[in-house]
Amino acid sequence: MKKGALAILPLALVSCANGPIKPEFPEFDGMSLVWNDEFDGDSLNEENWNYEVGGGGWGNSELQYYTKGENVSVADGVLTITARRETKDGYSFTSSRITTRKKAFTTYGRIEARIKLSAQNAMWPAFWMMPEANNGWPTCGEIDIMENKGSSSTTTSSALHYTDRNGNHAYQAGAYSFSERNGEGTIEDWHTYYLIWNEEQMDFYVDDHLKLTVPRRTWHPEGGKTYPGDDDAPFNKDFYVILNMAVGGNFDNGREPDPSFTSASMQVDYVRMYAYND
Repeated sequence: MKKGALAILPLALVSCANGPIKPEFPEFDGMSLVWNDEFDGDSLNEENWNYEVGGGGWGNSELQYYTKGENVSVADGVLTITARRETKDGYSFTSSRITTRKKAFTTYGRIEARIKLSAQNAMWPAFWMMPEANNGWPTCGEIDIMENKGSSSTTTSSALHYTDRNGNHAYQAGAYSFSERNGEGTIEDWHTYYLIWNEEQMDFYVDDHLKLTVPRRTWHPEGGKTYPGDDDAPFNKDFYVILNMAVGGNFDNGREPDPSFTSASMQVDYVRMYAYND
């Protein structure tokens, strides 16, 4: 299977003095770790990440302005993206959106992050992927490994967006609800979200629970109008990672933060990419 071209970064710490205990790097049959960020410095590593700056979410009716650095911090082995109520360029809220575009990307493999969220109304945190070669959404494809509607403290979802054989937007989605009764906690606890992606299907997991499988036949209608051949299909190309904390937007039906809202955060312990061995 094909693997993406990625740089090897330094080995990660297993634990941090004041942060969460980091899981050691597991081994997966037929895969090797090809890229990772353990956030073990005191600032965002811009050799790994880019800031996307601007307001409105580029088509999602979001309420925040994404800043360059003001809403991101790194300490004790954890990346924190904070959404705040503050005015910026005509927007009433600020936050951040960071990507690995042109710095870390892959075709197939295992893409994983350990994340802790804030359960607050109208927040929209996400761990997702977009293609390096973007020929227009949704034809280009979109992989949502984890999203959360701030109105729910116990449920996250995953989705795959693409274009059907008639040229219309299509998607497959699945949700996972944590059971506090079974000791799974809520979104405000640490959870591991990951995608296993190969030529035949995509499997989306939360803490090793499979929540969504999308087979190739679903997103690659052979001979279809939009993807006439394998070379034109969206999910056999390089995709990069995005982490962001949106405010409002279309995902949760245009909800707005409560009047008492001041801030909410998305914390990330690590992001890791594994590729299939040749």
